[in-house]
Amino acid sequence: MNDMFLFSDDNAVEAKPQKAPWQVLVVDDEKDVHAVTSLALGSFEFHGRELELLHAYSAKEAKETLKNNADIALILLDVVMETDQAGLELAAYIRKELKNHSVRIVLRTGQPGQAPEHQVIRDYDINDYKNKTELTSAKLYTILYSNLRSYKDINTVLRSKAALERLIIASRGISSIHGLKAFVNLTLAQLSDLLHISDDKAFGKESDAYSYHNETKEIKHFLFQESEELEEDVSLDSLPEVKRELIEEATRTNANVYREKDFVMFCSGQKVSLIFYGKTKSRINSIDRNILNIFTENLISIIDNIYLHEVIDNSQKELIYRLGEVVESRSNETGYHVKRVAYYSALLGELVGLPDDEVELIKSASPLHDVGKIAIPDAVLNKPGKLDADEWEIMKTHALKGYNILNGAGLVLLDVAATIALTHHEKWDGSGYPQGLAKEDIHLYGRITAIADVFDALGSDRCYKKAWELDRILELFKEERGKHFDPRLIDLLMDNLDKFLEIRDRYKD
Repeated sequence: MNDMFLFSDDNAVEAKPQKAPWQVLVVDDEKDVHAVTSLALGSFEFHGRELELLHAYSAKEAKETLKNNADIALILLDVVMETDQAGLELAAYIRKELKNHSVRIVLRTGQPGQAPEHQVIRDYDINDYKNKTELTSAKLYTILYSNLRSYKDINTVLRSKAALERLIIASRGISSIHGLKAFVNLTLAQLSDLLHISDDKAFGKESDAYSYHNETKEIKHFLFQESEELEEDVSLDSLPEVKRELIEEATRTNANVYREKDFVMFCSGQKVSLIFYGKTKSRINSIDRNILNIFTENLISIIDNIYLHEVIDNSQKELIYRLGEVVESRSNETGYHVKRVAYYSALLGELVGLPDDEVELIKSASPLHDVGKIAIPDAVLNKPGKLDADEWEIMKTHALKGYNILNGAGLVLLDVAATIALTHHEKWDGSGYPQGLAKEDIHLYGRITAIADVFDALGSDRCYKKAWELDRILELFKEERGKHFDPRLIDLLMDNLDKFLEIRDRYKD
C-alpha cells in the first residue's frame, strides 16, 4: 500500500519558494492514508509554491477545518468514514451550504461499488473519482497538478470578475464628479478599493496625483490637506528615483508604466493630463494591469467631459457676473457691488453649514439678485432722492421681474439666481415683498443674499445717499435682527465680522 504513494528523488526541488503554500485537505479515517500522503507529497511544488497538507479524520473535523481555512485549493476526500455516505454528504455541504465552487474535490474510495463513479460526479459536483488501489505516486502527482491548475484558473477568473465589478463601481462613482480636484481625490480613493482585490495587494499610502500640461510640460502636485485642495509646482528632479523614472517614461510614451510594485497611470486629456502614482504591497500581476489599463481609458473620457463641463460652467459664471455688472452700472451703482455681494453670500453660506457645491452656487448666482432692475425706468431707478409711493411700487416689481427673466431656463445656476432674485427682499417678520413670506418660508438663499446686499449697499455711495459708517450699519443690523433679517444669519455675521471686512477691503471701489 505504501508503494503507491512514493515519489522518486528526481522530483525533489531544491529551491525554497517564497509564496504562500497551496493548501490541500486530506479527509480520511485511516491514519496510514494521512501518513503516506504526507510522505509522498513532502517535496511537491507547483508554480513556485509549496504544499501545506491539512488533516481531518472525519467529515465533522473537515467542516471545522473548512471554516477556519478559506483558501483550501484541493480536498482529497474518502467516501466511507463515520457513515457510508459521510464523504458525499461533506461534498454536498461544501457546494450547497458553503457555496464553495472553486475548491477541487477528488474522491478516494476503497469501496468503489459503494458509490458509482458516474452518479457521484453527476450529482455531487466532484472533480475526480479514484479507487485507492489505483492511486500510484505518479497518478497522485498528476491529480495534484491538474486540480491545482484548475483551482488557480478558477480563482483568476473570480478575481478578474471581482476586479471588473469594482472597476464598474469606481468608474460610475467618478463619472458623476465635475470638478477636477474632486475628481482626482475620488480617483485616488477608488484606486485603493480597486486594488484591494486581495489583502496583499493593498494600495499604499505613498500614492500621489499630478497634473501635466501637455504643451508646457509643467507638472503640478495635487495636495489634499484636511479641507484644502491645492496644486503645487513640482520639479521631477526632486522626486524619488523610481517615481521620477516612471513618470518620465509615462509622459514620454503617453501610456501606463508598471515596475514590480510601483506603477504610474497616465490619463491624457485635451490640454492637461493627469498622472497617478501608486505603490502596492505585492507585485502587480497581469490582472491588475489589465484592470488599471481599462480604468485609465475610462478616466480619460471622464477627464475630457470634466474639461468641457468646466469650460461651460466658467462661461456661465462669467456671463452671469458680467450681466450683474451691467445691471448695477445702469443704476449708477458701484462696479464691485456684485462681486462683494457674491463673496459675502458665499461666506454666509459656508458659515451656516451649506455643502461646498451650494456655497459655489450662491456665489455664482447672487450677482443677478437685482437683474429685474433692467426693466425699471431710469427716472425711477436713478432718481436722486426718496421715491414717492407710486415710484416705490414700480421699484418693488424688480424682484418678480427678475424671477420671470431667470426662471424656466432648466439650468441649476439660473434657477438658483431666480430664487434669489424673487426672495432677497422678503423680510423675516413677513413685511417684505413681493410675496410677504416670513421666517423659514423665505428660501435660505434669499435670506443670505438679503444680508449680503444690504450690508454692502449701506456701506457704498448711491445716487440717493452717502455710504454709512460701519458702526451705524452694525447698529441697524442689531435692530433688524429678527425683524428684517434671519437672526441666526445676523449672529454669524457679527461673530465673523473680520472675514466680511476682509472681503470689503479686498474689493474696494
